[in-house]
Amino acid sequence: MSRRSDSRGQALVEFALVVPIFVLLLVAIFDLGHVVWANDAISNAAREAARYAIVHGGSESTACPVGPPAQAAVVTPSEDCPFPSPSRQAIKDVARQWLIAVGPDVSVSVCYGSVSVCSADADGAGATNSRGTPVTVSVRATVSLGAPSVLGMGPFDLSSTSTMVVSH
Repeated sequence: MSRRSDSRGQALVEFALVVPIFVLLLVAIFDLGHVVWANDAISNAAREAARYAIVHGGSESTACPVGPPAQAAVVTPSEDCPFPSPSRQAIKDVARQWLIAVGPDVSVSVCYGSVSVCSADADGAGATNSRGTPVTVSVRATVSLGAPSVLGMGPFDLSSTSTMVVSH
């Protein structure tokens, strides 16, 4: 009889030792999936924002032009266009629409011309949205996770850059 109660106690101790490790591994797997998903969302946001920038460029033929206008273009403001050319805000908003579930800590930079590092400081201020001009959209985000914070690790910093050439 004493032998049977000893085995029950042993199973309880083994269960108590294994469950926290199992739960931590399970949360870590979900966190890894979250990082992969966020990285994909950030890449997609940069690509879609760059595409939006080259399609809705600052030309007279575009209904709501964004970015710096082409050299010969005369862009007239419209009530239907909240951020007309030369504003880059509409491009940033397109990127943020793809990043809703990534989190609040997101920054988007839009650069025109041949800028080696796309940031808020170096945005290619002299460039125009004429044919052949490269447009670079950089997206950076910080993704907080559950399991790494328990182990003392910080959040992941993710970034993606997409460059496309204006062809309209």
